[in-house]
Amino acid sequence: MEANKKPLLENLKKIGKGIVPFVNPLEDLSRKKDFDTNSWFVIGHFEAEGHKLNFLFHLMTLHMQDNMSILTSVFSITDETTGFYYGEDKVFPLSLAEISETEFSIKAPNGFMSGDLNQMHVQATMPCGKVDVTLNPVGYALYNGSTGYFPMLNMNIHQYSLPTLATTGTITIEDKTYEINGTSWFDRQWQNQSIDIGGHWSWMDINLDNGDKISLWDTVEDSTGNETAWATILHPDGSQTVTAVEPLSIGQSDYWLSQKSGQKYPTHWMVKIPTLDACLEVTPCPKEQEIVSQHEALHKYEGASSVKGTYRGKETTGYCYVELVGSWK
Repeated sequence: MEANKKPLLENLKKIGKGIVPFVNPLEDLSRKKDFDTNSWFVIGHFEAEGHKLNFLFHLMTLHMQDNMSILTSVFSITDETTGFYYGEDKVFPLSLAEISETEFSIKAPNGFMSGDLNQMHVQATMPCGKVDVTLNPVGYALYNGSTGYFPMLNMNIHQYSLPTLATTGTITIEDKTYEINGTSWFDRQWQNQSIDIGGHWSWMDINLDNGDKISLWDTVEDSTGNETAWATILHPDGSQTVTAVEPLSIGQSDYWLSQKSGQKYPTHWMVKIPTLDACLEVTPCPKEQEIVSQHEALHKYEGASSVKGTYRGKETTGYCYVELVGSWK
């Protein structure tokens, strides 16, 4: 069996070229009680009955300015074929959540994630949709920055990704249920942070048809306006490359003003990675994929997107989510 299709746990026994891990996917899956922010994030992309379907489910603990700890539960479904989109952000007191500190098990009133690195189960519901999927991690882990630990804005981030989870189950949109069989991406992140992050960021999980998986960050500091963009690329053989990206502000366009939040988001990007001779056009569909929260600082954009362009001098296609967090006014 090819290594990029073997179970993740088998591949974790060896470390790919260009990786010096500071985090441990096996040991760091459950909640870190010494950090006020713990995040578990799943996004999936599928084709079913002629439809391109995507879902996002994100559970995160956060410490608010009033000393209250909360669990945010973000869930969205996108049908790129019809333009259907619905997303919501539910905020619960941490006392209403059930979070294990020894196992991977997080339960919110509207959904849950549980399991281990052999198999995970994710279920989430909202008024017009539901996701119920089983995830089997295969291939390799992606360690952002080659270590899984990096500074960003006023935070020190711990983050690893499992970009290839073989996924089966169902996605329900209103009264229609689709049987799905495809791939999901899982992110585990933890840090200490204030609700004011001191800037804004863009993040993309770019999945290309040659098998490369790209975790791309672009940050802008409020105080200085300094912009930093970089990417970690996981190759099919398990090796990684960390490289600079042209600042996204140079190639972003087609701004959309949300009437609900007042945020003004770019919705089209030309992503350039010079060392890889890459120029990738990223386009969300539909344009309006904002998550509006009851807390203004938690408004965000999470857009299922298509990718096309050139990579290492060859034509390529792919897909991703675009995440825009912070103040975009």
